[in-house]
Amino acid sequence: MSYRLEKNQVSSVQKKIGFVFILSSLCLLVGLGIDAKRVSFNYLLSFCFLMSLGLGGLFLTMLWHVTSSRWSVLIRRIPETFSYLVMVGLGLAIALFMALNQLYPWSQEVLVQHDKLLSHKALYLNNTFFILRTILYFFIWILLYRKVIQPSLHEDTHPTAHAHQRMFQWSAVGLVLFGFTITFAAIDWMMTLKAQWFSTIYGVYYFSGTFVAILASTILAIRWFQSKGHLTEVTEHHFHDLGKLLYAINIFWAYIAFSQFMLMWYGNIPEETVFYADRNQSAWPMVSMLLIAGHFILPFFFFMSRHAKRNRWILGFSALWLLIMHYVDLFWLIMPNLSPKEVPLGWLEVVAFFWVLSLIGLVITFRWKHHAYVPVCDPHLKESLEFHQL
Repeated sequence: MSYRLEKNQVSSVQKKIGFVFILSSLCLLVGLGIDAKRVSFNYLLSFCFLMSLGLGGLFLTMLWHVTSSRWSVLIRRIPETFSYLVMVGLGLAIALFMALNQLYPWSQEVLVQHDKLLSHKALYLNNTFFILRTILYFFIWILLYRKVIQPSLHEDTHPTAHAHQRMFQWSAVGLVLFGFTITFAAIDWMMTLKAQWFSTIYGVYYFSGTFVAILASTILAIRWFQSKGHLTEVTEHHFHDLGKLLYAINIFWAYIAFSQFMLMWYGNIPEETVFYADRNQSAWPMVSMLLIAGHFILPFFFFMSRHAKRNRWILGFSALWLLIMHYVDLFWLIMPNLSPKEVPLGWLEVVAFFWVLSLIGLVITFRWKHHAYVPVCDPHLKESLEFHQL
C-alpha cells in the first residue's frame, strides 16, 4: 500500500487554500499602509503560531523516537510534516527582522537612552544580537530536521539498516538542544516585547502551548485524512492515546500558567506584576477568563472521559477547540503590548488569522503531495497497525 494522496485531490484543496492566502496577503499589504505597527504585531502573532506547530512537530517526532513509541509509527508522519514549518519560519523571520523597530522598544535608541533598565540590558537586547540569536536557533532546528525528519522521509524509498539508530541518537541530543533554544526563542520573540518584565518559566509556558497545539493538529489532520477515505487504520485505540497525551499536556499548560501567576501575585514585585496589570485593563480580563474557562475548565470537565477520547467526533472537536485556544493564548501574550487599554479585534486580526492558517495549509498539503503520509518502510509499522489496548 503506497499511503499517498492523489495529486488531483490535493491540488483541488490547494487551490481553495491558495485563494484565501492570496486574498489575505493583499489585505495585509493594504493594512501596512493604514497601520504598520498593528500589522507588525499581527505578523509576530502569526509567526509565533506557525513556529509553535513547526517546533511542536519536531519535538513530538523526537520524543516518539527516544521513547520507542511503536504505537505512534502509523501517525508519526503527520508531526514530521508539520515540522517542515520550521523551514518556512526561517523565511518569515527575515520579514520579522525588518519590523523590529515597530515591535520592540529596546530596538529604538531614543527609548533606550531614557530608560535605565533598557540601557542596562542593551548588551543583550540589541538588533544585531537578536538577529544572530534567531539565526542560531534556526540553524539548530534545521540541523535536527535534517538528522531526524529527512532520514525518515528518505527511508520510504531507500530503507537502511541503521537509520533508526541514528534518528534515536540525534533525537536524544536534539531534545536537550530543543529545550534551550525554544526557551530563549520565546524570551526573545515575545517576552522582550516588554523588556522591563521577566519570568523564569516563560519558555516552559510557550513550550507547553506548542505541545498542546501539535497534538491537537495531529488529531485534526487524522480526522481530515479519514474524511477523504485515508488513514482508516487509525483506530479508537490510537485516538485514545493521543487524547491522553493531549489532555495531560493541557493540564501541564494550566499548571505552568497558574504557577507563573500565583508566584508573581504572592511576591507582589512591580517588575513582575506589571505583566498582569497590563492585562487587567478594559476588556483584557475577559480574554483572561476565556483562557481559564476555554483552555482548562471546559476540556478538563467535558472532554477528558474515556468515552470522549475514543469518540472521533468529540476528540476532533476538542482538538479544534484547544488549537483555537492556543491562538487566543498567543494573542493574550502578544497583543496587550500593542494596545493595553483595549483589545485590538478588527478586520486586520481576522485577516492575519486566515493568512497564517492558509499558509500552514499550503505548506502541509504541498508536503503531503510529494511524500507518503505514513512511514511505509518503518520496521515497526506492522506493530502500530495492530495496536490494541485493553
